[in-house]
Amino acid sequence: MRPAFRQKFKAPELRLLSKSARDVLDAGRLARLQKGVDIVGDIAILKLSDELQDESYRIAESLLGVAPHLKVVLRQVGPVESQFRTRKLEWLAGEHRTETVHEEFGCQYRVDLSAAYFSPRLSYERKRIADLVSPGECAVNFFAGVGSFSIMIARHARPSRIYSLDLNPLAVRYHVLNNVLNGVREMIDVICGDANRIVSSSLTGCADRVLLPLPDLALDSLATAKSALKNGQGVVHCYAFVESYHRSEAGDKALQELSPMLERIEAMREKTKVRVVRSVGPCRCQVCLDICV
Repeated sequence: MRPAFRQKFKAPELRLLSKSARDVLDAGRLARLQKGVDIVGDIAILKLSDELQDESYRIAESLLGVAPHLKVVLRQVGPVESQFRTRKLEWLAGEHRTETVHEEFGCQYRVDLSAAYFSPRLSYERKRIADLVSPGECAVNFFAGVGSFSIMIARHARPSRIYSLDLNPLAVRYHVLNNVLNGVREMIDVICGDANRIVSSSLTGCADRVLLPLPDLALDSLATAKSALKNGQGVVHCYAFVESYHRSEAGDKALQELSPMLERIEAMREKTKVRVVRSVGPCRCQVCLDICV
């Protein structure tokens, strides 16, 4: 395993794929090329349409030449799926592996990208949440994965305890390894299993803050998340997808659409804030509701 690689590309990474494909594709297909590329450690993950199947290996080899700090190029050939949140990846170029170490804001995450989900695009969001945590807080992270949110909080805040829950046993294994890697194993309890069942059976009334970072399951977990808070009061960070033609309107639309759910958990609307995290597709955004109850 090679040493950790820092995330080097922000806006420039959106141009990496185009630069790599410039000598492979004609102008018409280059214009239709998806320009995003996820850089996780020293691995690049591309999303290429089926029409580029024959050229994908040449594009990948070109990418390694354009960005020599990258050692592996993979292609995502299907959506994130299954209860373990895994995605099917195809090797295109470089070393034959899917494991790497990703570094952001002083935290290191070892991850096997074929076994557990990890998105470098949530780097700023992880740090934002960590900066909101006050000394001595107890946090519960419902869908912790390899520990990205939990470890960021443990490294940059001074919580009393973090309970990290995830159903994927391989993600939990990497979370435990990452706790050691980041020197926070005494601060985080990692539990493998269904988050809602774990909280209902053994973590009610223990937390000051709850994280629901998985949009597909977050809204259905709001009631259980509130039960994890001390006296039913605290903060819940709930992530969701919202359809919106304009990114600038996604926050207001999310508050409008989710208003009935916020009322059911008796959220303080005047203190609840919403942040548009990122665009995830045409007219589709991921948002985070910082809910005070």
